Amino acid sequence: MPVQVGILVVLNLGRVVWDRDAFHNERYIWPVGYTVQREYYSMVDPHTDVIYTCWVSEGKDAPLFHVEAEDMPDASIVAPTATGAWTAVLRKVNQIRHREHSNSASGPDYFGFSHPTIAKMVQDLPGADRCRTYVMQNFVEMKDRHVRGVVKKGRGGRPSIDMLNRGQRALMAASASSPSSAHTARPEEAGLVRRISVATLTNTISASETSPS
Repeated sequence: MPVQVGILVVLNLGRVVWDRDAFHNERYIWPVGYTVQREYYSMVDPHTDVIYTCWVSEGKDAPLFHVEAEDMPDASIVAPTATGAWTAVLRKVNQIRHREHSNSASGPDYFGFSHPTIAKMVQDLPGADRCRTYVMQNFVEMKDRHVRGVVKKGRGGRPSIDMLNRGQRALMAASASSPSSAHTARPEEAGLVRRISVATLTNTISASETSPS
């Protein structure tokens, strides 16, 4: 870690809480401490894109999903689902841009849980095979020519130095504002990003859609 997967930089895969059903469903596992960063529209400046740090913490009985923008380090959004957290972001983004777009968001997409490569990485964590309701998935590696084609279309690629530096600052701000959280990737390593193609792995089965978390 860190590892780039498409437009996401994975800072921490976290730990699987296998003995509590609220921390997984048939399709997804939500590890405590899981942390990613991605770029998206600012919620305060309609002309700017910012780095968002997203992480999962351990609530009393279930996971909590946090989203924090680099230009709002003291205003983390916390929700009981990943979808709820990112829907709040989209609502603010659309408001300041006076857009009539839908405020609905796919939390698993924005957090990266639905990305096959990240899903495989999470499934490989210790304890994943002990999650009672989670359906273990099979993955196959895509051919190199397919990987190159996806990257060429702009769905993958190496982050710029500027983006890495901004991500490092955002991570430090998020860590300072939430000292008890588990997103513990060392800030000095933020520039040492190993790249994994967005299309390295593809899921070979599609589990039935369950909760929208």
